[in-house]
Amino acid sequence: MSFVKYLCIDDQPQQFIQPMLDRLAGTNGNLKFHRMQPQKLEQQLDVIREMERNSEIFGLLLDLRLDEEFDEAGNKVFYRGPTLAQELRSRMADGEICSFPIVLWSMNDKIVHSYSPDSSSHDLFDAVYAKDDGMHQLEGKFVSSALVALAQGYKFLRGLSKKGNTKISGAVEVLNLLPNERDLLDPRLVNSFFSVSPVTAASIVVSLISNNGTLIDEDVLAAKLGADITASGESWDELKVIIKDTYYTGLFHNGWDRWWSHRVEAIAFEKLKLKTSLRRLDAAERITELNNAFNLSLVPASPIEPGYSTNYTTKCFATNKPLDSSDGFKIASNTQDPWLDSCYISTHALLARINKDTWHLDPLELERYKGLKEKLKNEEEN
Repeated sequence: MSFVKYLCIDDQPQQFIQPMLDRLAGTNGNLKFHRMQPQKLEQQLDVIREMERNSEIFGLLLDLRLDEEFDEAGNKVFYRGPTLAQELRSRMADGEICSFPIVLWSMNDKIVHSYSPDSSSHDLFDAVYAKDDGMHQLEGKFVSSALVALAQGYKFLRGLSKKGNTKISGAVEVLNLLPNERDLLDPRLVNSFFSVSPVTAASIVVSLISNNGTLIDEDVLAAKLGADITASGESWDELKVIIKDTYYTGLFHNGWDRWWSHRVEAIAFEKLKLKTSLRRLDAAERITELNNAFNLSLVPASPIEPGYSTNYTTKCFATNKPLDSSDGFKIASNTQDPWLDSCYISTHALLARINKDTWHLDPLELERYKGLKEKLKNEEEN
């Protein structure tokens, strides 16, 4: 068996870091870690290059701040994680080293206040996780599966590009698309895969997986189908099997469950034989059609607040509950790719400031938000 090996570079004490690495490795038998203190930049690059050469499937787990703690010999480096990642990406682009995933992990407070505002470093990392409780949870089988999927996916891309000496030639192999599906996707997305490096191809797919749009996560899948996942119980799992042909099976799929949005939308016509799209039906109507067609006991999702529309199109970013975007506000995003959907929070989540440290209102929504607050204020006074 070929193990996936990640080099973990972190300046925090061994007794703090090693138990977390052991727990991660313990959730996936294919994953191993080698942990080391950061070294001088050129020396560090030599170590990474050597480990990559000696590991069939390799990845790097990198702390955000490498310049805070002294090692046992009293030494400390004077560069941070993004600096090392930038140097590695540049050398990958030059063909000096093979491409491999670089994953950031740090304390959640540092991710929120140091990494997140610095959009210039976001493209350097394939995933971001917190060592402590936070939005980007580190613990659990999901993270270890994602790490394995990233390393295996990069190996696949290197094979497509003949060990990095040539470019990726198209989207079909990378995304595992049917040839006739290319015309159903945004042509700018399809064209973005021509003549790109493995790192660029990986970045495109990571963006697709991390953001809803062309691909959707399970919460948005449930919203588009009108279902309450928890209340539907086994019927929800049965439905996912029935519509398994909508599942994404391309690069990194074994680390994230995602579904093709255009295939999900086709369910209404191809499986339910309806003459209208699901988005024209409310949640109860969608569930009725699905239950009748497949003999299931799905339960429609209730609205976040009384009076909200149940013609769900997305999810509330703050609560992950189904939402009609007309009942929400658009939030700011660092991703501007036209094939990705905008993110929304419900008006309820906005006013209650639910998970406020994870989102910021889109500047174009500020006037509407001020108008809403003024309206509510007037209603209270009257």
